[in-house]
Formats: sequence, structure tokens, C-alpha cells
Amino acid sequence: MISVVKRFGGIEVSCCGHHILVDPTRRFPSGNYDAVLITHGHSDHYTSHISKARRVIMSGETLRILREFRGVRLGANVTVAHPNRPIIFDHFSVVPLNAGHVMGSLMYLLEFRDGSVLVTGDMNVEDSVLLKGAEPYPDVDVLVMESTYGDPSFQFKPRGEVYNEILDLVDRVRGKGLRLVLSGFALGKGQELYALLRNSGIDVSMDTNVDSLNRILLGVGNRNDGDVMVADLPPRVKLNGDSVVAMVTGGAPGGWLRSKVHIRLSNHSDFNGLVEFAVNSRARRIYTVYGYSERLARHLRLEYGLSSYPIPDNTLI
Repeated sequence: MISVVKRFGGIEVSCCGHHILVDPTRRFPSGNYDAVLITHGHSDHYTSHISKARRVIMSGETLRILREFRGVRLGANVTVAHPNRPIIFDHFSVVPLNAGHVMGSLMYLLEFRDGSVLVTGDMNVEDSVLLKGAEPYPDVDVLVMESTYGDPSFQFKPRGEVYNEILDLVDRVRGKGLRLVLSGFALGKGQELYALLRNSGIDVSMDTNVDSLNRILLGVGNRNDGDVMVADLPPRVKLNGDSVVAMVTGGAPGGWLRSKVHIRLSNHSDFNGLVEFAVNSRARRIYTVYGYSERLARHLRLEYGLSSYPIPDNTLI
């Protein structure tokens, strides 16, 4: 029997006497788990306590992010995962799959004797200038899927249209002799926006965080002569009066950016992408986690007849 609960800030999957913990964000009893899986390098998907685990699995990109950018001390207990290459244990296997969220992001297919579980972590089904979109793995027994934008109000334009909006904004701002600062999360937007602009022949500068991550992930150093800057959110740079700041994210602008430009571009799937992923997975049971988990689960139940519920929460921990 497969058990899935939310525990230690992450997702605990148990089957056949084996226990796996995905993306814990709090201290956990390291000896209790056969493996700890990290889906990607955003700070809300890991704890430095993973250094104490028996075995930690993550992509090579995520390993470099945690070691070189986040400062997490990780040693010989880390197994580097590659998409579609199974990692075999004695009585189960872990199959990493592309998640399409940020560079190095992975979903994990867990295959036990008594069934299978797919844990998506954060994902995006749409192709970007850098990444292929995530694809559902059909006919798993249990799907644990993210629901960050699991409300019908979150429906995004096609990525190509948004890219054109960004490039048009670049032309308009530069035409006025001003400096454009594109501000999004350093891991994810920092690489995508840099690639979009450089592929379009635009000189780019970066703030400290984006520069550090792009050295790690793209092998590029800072260029200070660019009149378009790619920056973290909020930017790690002093802004002058001739700067136009555009927030690039899927969510609504907060107080810091209410007076600034907002371009809606997300590294997560929108509502329709999540629904399509869930339906095409043909999973026997679906658990939703993060964001609008109740709304997405309810929609999948009522509109598609799927066995879909928010992930159970272990309230003892």
C-alpha cells in the first residue's frame, strides 16, 4: 500500500517498508529515509539538513546551485540524477524526469513492487527559450502535483507572445534613452530572460544574484555595458532615476511594484496547463500540493471525475 503525506515541510512517500522524503524544508530524522529527493534549487524546496541524510538525489545543476550559490555543505551522500536515467535501489527505483520549471528541475517517478508515484515538484508544461516543458507520465497509481496556480483566474498568454511583449518594451524604453531593468526571481527568470535577450542580439547586464547564478548555470559573466539589466526580485542594484523597472512574474504585483510595469511570465504552469497534465496522466489518484490545492483538486473531481484531493497533512510534525 502506498502512503503519501505532507511531512517536515516536504512530501513523504512510503511503500513496502521503504520511505522517501521529497523537498523537506525542516529538520527531519535522517536515518528514517532511504532517500531524500530535491526537485530544484529554490530556497522553499530544501533545508540544509539534507546534508545529514543517508542519500540525497538531485540534478547536477541543483547540486551546484546549493553548493556554490546557497552555501549548503553536501558531500558523498549526493547522487547526481539525470532525466530518464533510473536510479536503482534494492526494492524500488527512482526515475528522474524533466520538470520544465527552472534549470536542473526534476520530477521523480517512484516505482515500487506494489505501485508507482509521480511527484512533480514545481513544474511547467510549456516550452521556454531554455527548457522543454514537463510531460505527464501516464498511468501512474498516484500523482502528487503542484497547484501553485491552481485557480481558473490564472490563465497565461502563450510564451511566444510574452517574449514579443518584452522585446517591444526593450525597444520602447531604449528609444527614450532610458535603462530597462527586468526584475524576476534570479533562479529561473534570470536565465530565461538573459537567454531571450542575448538570442535577440541585445547586450545585457546583471545584478549580483543573477550574475552569480548565470556563471554557474550558463557559464557567462557580467557585462556592465548593457542598457538592459536582468535582476533579481527585488533588484540587487541601485536604481537611478533613468531606470524603468518591469516585474516579470506569474503572480500579481505586491506593494513594492504597484507603480511599476508588470509582465506576466511564470516558470509554473497556469491553471489550464495543470488541468491538462492531470487529465493526461490518467493517474488512479491525484494529490495536489502548494498554492490553490483545494480548488484544483475540487475542479478535477467535479469536472473530470478524477479521484483528486489536497495532500494529507501530518499534523503531528
